[in-house]
Amino acid sequence: MQNISCHYKNYLCRAACFIFWLVICPRISGQTDQKKILTPNEYNLWSFLVPEKISPLGEWSSYRLIYDYKEKDTLFLQRASDLKRISFPSGRAGKFNGELDFGCISKDTFRLVNLRTQKFLLKAGASDFRFSKNQKYAVVFNSTESNKMTMEIMDRSGRTLFYLSDIISYCFDPEMNGIAYSIQKNTGFGVELVLFTDSAIKKKTIAENPAYPYQNLIWKTESIAFIENNESKPSIYSFDIKKEKLRRLDPVSALGFPSEMKISNSMFYNPIPSIDGSKLFFWLKEPQSETMQDDPENVQIWNAKDKLLTDFKKLMPYHTSSEKLAVWNILDNTVLQITGKELPRGFLSADYKYAFIYDPAAYEPQTRQNCPYDLYVLDLESGKKELVLERYLYDDKPQGSPDGKHLCYAKDSQWWIYDLKSKKHTCLTKGISVSFFSEDSNTLEGIPPYGLAGWSNNGEVLLYDKFDIWKISFDGKRTKRLTQGREMEKSYRIKRFDSNIYYDDVHSDQKLIDLEKGFLVTESNRETGETGLGWLNNKNGANEYLWKKKKITQISKAENKNMYMYLEQNFENAPRLVIFDGKEKEIFQSNKQQKQYSWGRNERIDYEVNGIKTKGILYYPPGFKKGRKYPLVLYVYERQFAYFNDYINPTLLAGDGFNIPNFLNREYFVFLPDIVYEYANLHESVTTSVLAAVDAVVAKGDIESSKVGIIGHSFGGYETDLIITQTDRFAAAVAGAAVSDLVSFYLRVGPNLRRPEFFRTENHQFRIGKSLYENMDAYLANSPVMLAAGVNTPLLGWAGEEDRNIHSSQSMEFYLALRRLNREHTMLLYPQEGHELRLMKNQMDLSVRIMQWFDYYLKNGPKEPWMNSNFNR
Repeated sequence: MQNISCHYKNYLCRAACFIFWLVICPRISGQTDQKKILTPNEYNLWSFLVPEKISPLGEWSSYRLIYDYKEKDTLFLQRASDLKRISFPSGRAGKFNGELDFGCISKDTFRLVNLRTQKFLLKAGASDFRFSKNQKYAVVFNSTESNKMTMEIMDRSGRTLFYLSDIISYCFDPEMNGIAYSIQKNTGFGVELVLFTDSAIKKKTIAENPAYPYQNLIWKTESIAFIENNESKPSIYSFDIKKEKLRRLDPVSALGFPSEMKISNSMFYNPIPSIDGSKLFFWLKEPQSETMQDDPENVQIWNAKDKLLTDFKKLMPYHTSSEKLAVWNILDNTVLQITGKELPRGFLSADYKYAFIYDPAAYEPQTRQNCPYDLYVLDLESGKKELVLERYLYDDKPQGSPDGKHLCYAKDSQWWIYDLKSKKHTCLTKGISVSFFSEDSNTLEGIPPYGLAGWSNNGEVLLYDKFDIWKISFDGKRTKRLTQGREMEKSYRIKRFDSNIYYDDVHSDQKLIDLEKGFLVTESNRETGETGLGWLNNKNGANEYLWKKKKITQISKAENKNMYMYLEQNFENAPRLVIFDGKEKEIFQSNKQQKQYSWGRNERIDYEVNGIKTKGILYYPPGFKKGRKYPLVLYVYERQFAYFNDYINPTLLAGDGFNIPNFLNREYFVFLPDIVYEYANLHESVTTSVLAAVDAVVAKGDIESSKVGIIGHSFGGYETDLIITQTDRFAAAVAGAAVSDLVSFYLRVGPNLRRPEFFRTENHQFRIGKSLYENMDAYLANSPVMLAAGVNTPLLGWAGEEDRNIHSSQSMEFYLALRRLNREHTMLLYPQEGHELRLMKNQMDLSVRIMQWFDYYLKNGPKEPWMNSNFNR
């Protein structure tokens, strides 16, 4: 939300709601129930419910309520037994201290609540805090004007036990047994360590120097790593906590340290201690002379055969100025550089014995969103490098096993595993009749896998197909389907509650799963929107806990008990917060005021597109009367049925100006259809899909067939513009941030990714499948601006003038085409706005104008002055 003063925001809300209601919301007549009619004047009552934490034994929960129309959000703490609730206006960063205390930051005040007595303790001027693992201490930080911090450690009664100022940075032990911090002293700089013991707080000095600050502190198990920021020659240190021994990497004496490079002092590249503390991974900086000089007065050289665009290399340099990964073997004081100019990216095995390195630009120039690459394995003991995979295509990188001995990857629509010791590749899924790759993918980017679920503690890989979880031995000889979802069209997925901390994407994600003990699974039916929870283990298989015609999301677990907290919702029922330990208990029901107002409902609509079964979501207006004819608005954007059980807050503050309850409360039907695509033929296939959807809805007898409108944003805006060039079925249309010319869009450098838009048109949403020069006819045939002569539908277009995703010139091209053709078209161009509108006043303005547009063309409403041509404008 934008940082607008409360007074100004309230003024905007009142003004916009007044205009909205008086101008385009005359009283709805004929309501037969006694519930009130919802108007924009009441939208400020609605909030978003955000679950936060559940205490270790599940006795307490915390959650936030976020309001569109209010500047202040509220954090709540609630007891499960009697639902006693404590509020923290503007509260954030809530944490439990076991079942003893709860703390949070409210504005700049640390608030500590004793959960037994509900007594408060306040400490002003707080920016961050943590509780110790032994539950005896709270560590509170306060940022100062000098860009430093103070640290106060206090006991549960609020008594200060330890206080320091001039702290530069800090990091906690992941187990919360201590804290390490860098500090500025009168005599220079230092790194100190505080340990939280049951009897006392123990402080140790780790390092000191008179001239240079310390930074990038990282604590892992029994090692603490940090950097001494001498700008000309930074140093890196490793401290062994048990042995109380500090070691410094000396580039001169360390064998293997590349002489032309130095240790990076970038705040974005943290060192990585190995679990046993014997290795320290760190980053090297290329010589300054080899980094790209960004002088605006220098001529830019753009060679058509360069791997990467000049613009991209300035933003994300892969080769010269990017930091390179290296490892310091602490005991023998040797250094091995891991990534370099040829292979500049990499990740580590879980046991830190191997690195997997690659060049993400290996096959550039190319036209996929992500470039394929060759993956090499580097033995960190011997320094030997070998090729493992050629032309790896998938977005998700291969995953290492928790024991560090295997690598699992997808290739040729199969799952494979590589044994690092035997150097053998084994296909895991060969011979299994079901597919482990998306069965209903409708893009040309490549068929993605359903995913690797994890690794069992018995030496097996867990994989997903569309519905089920499979267990497969490393040799591929033993396979077992752990669930029976395919028969019921239920998809089972493992819900993990990891406490492991990963410092960056260099680590392998250790998804070790105990099949004997069991684990929570989520269940869902993509055809109905139903969801549930269950428990799965080797002995009993899947045991279902819950199954509902609702969406269950944002699941968390009590640390020391099999108790879960989650959100539950559907379109007619606002999200409620629930805890479950064998039976459900409601903690909080959001938006209870909804029951005072008339509310719509939704249902699934089935239809066929060229023999393919397809579905969509139809929303009914409140007070719907059978036999009466209503106007209909279609919102288009690829596949949308996944939103079937989403609750939608009424609001005028939508970034694309579209809000379903707005239309329902104005006595519109709203339909969200799924679309079937034919590659290189969107103009026909999208139109065919949408018309089939309209026919299916109109056939129900409740829609006035001549009063149907269509709206879309981004790719949906493109689809809207394209459809109205092909059919006059729609009485009015609205297209936001739309691509209109695939030729000019294709030949553009996207400012967000600094890449050509080739991939979007060839392989991504636009689905042409070939380059502009291989199938120019398809680019022309699917560009709305080239087909503008076919438009007879009144169109309202809009764009943000600073849109960095789809340039506003695309909307301008379509505007000029329709202007030259003398068609009915109005374009709204919002200054200082991007792909979605962010300013509150502009969101309201767009929402109002879209409703006015559709009211005029679909409900015979007044034609507002802004819709008329005006020589003086």
